Amino acid sequence: MPNAREEEIVTQCFYEVAGAAPTSVTTLRPHASERRMYRLTHGDTSLIAVYNESRPENDTFVFLARHFRSLGLPVPEIHAYKPALGVYLEDDLGDTTLLDFLESSRAEARSSFPAPAVEAYRKSIEFLPRFQIEAATTLDFSKCQASPGTFSAALRRDLDSFLKDFLTRLMPAFDSTAVRGDLQALLAALAEPASAFFLYRDFQSRNIMLVNGEPFFIDFQSGMPGPLQYDVASMLFQSSARLPDDGRSELLERYLSAAEQLGFEGRSDFLRLYPTFIIARMLGVLGVYGRQGLVQKKEYFARSIPAALATLLKQLEGQELAIKLHGLHDCAKALLDAHTRQSDLTS
Repeated sequence: MPNAREEEIVTQCFYEVAGAAPTSVTTLRPHASERRMYRLTHGDTSLIAVYNESRPENDTFVFLARHFRSLGLPVPEIHAYKPALGVYLEDDLGDTTLLDFLESSRAEARSSFPAPAVEAYRKSIEFLPRFQIEAATTLDFSKCQASPGTFSAALRRDLDSFLKDFLTRLMPAFDSTAVRGDLQALLAALAEPASAFFLYRDFQSRNIMLVNGEPFFIDFQSGMPGPLQYDVASMLFQSSARLPDDGRSELLERYLSAAEQLGFEGRSDFLRLYPTFIIARMLGVLGVYGRQGLVQKKEYFARSIPAALATLLKQLEGQELAIKLHGLHDCAKALLDAHTRQSDLTS
């Protein structure tokens, strides 16, 4: 049931935009966010109201949405924003995420990466350089929630979360000395690439909505200046999507071609560090899974842990890393074994 006070606020906002009170107010459930979301409808008009007590997060999302729309990028239009009340109204993009579409296409076609899903992923990944490169050229980063120059700090927080919220909770007796050394090396290596681009931070299939087969992009409020590789790794190595390796390779090539059409010239440097960024992303994801899955017992995150660990281990066993991460490799193997044993005991 909607919170009575929040329903009154979002109803008033809807009235100001639509000229009529909504005939229905439905509570929606974000996966991990503390935001509260409502679908309000009246006749053919349907809008999403977002209620969020974080003023900086709201300011950043609304600012970025308006900036991206001014460039013709497919993001929801902001129809009303009440900063003092913590509410904004945006387009209703429906309920079908790119991940939903991928899973339903798989079930229908009995294929790991069926053609309709491939096409949706192609469209999505080819938009990414427009956010990262085109939008960044005129973006006032000082209005983002994360201040300029904070990618290294954000990455450090991600790696610390992996240690505290995942490794320590799953294997409290594990000697993490070698792992900590590897994480420091990882931080140093990933501070090298240029960071003048827009870093979406969570560019993945649950943050892409499909409307009549076309992608629309949401949840970019954590954006900051950063390198290009992180967002690509986030999209192509999302554990729950389970994209096949040949599909990832083709999508990576499409991404690079789209970036080069916007003037990007650093393909070789991009590819040299790209596998290391995949590892960094997986470590950050596991930190989130630790908080949301192991501590808060949220099912989606808990059941995503084995695939994320398997992806991390596979990347650590590759031969293309710019740095050696032997301690992290041994740790990933032990974590996968520990989680499997724990799951067997509780099943």
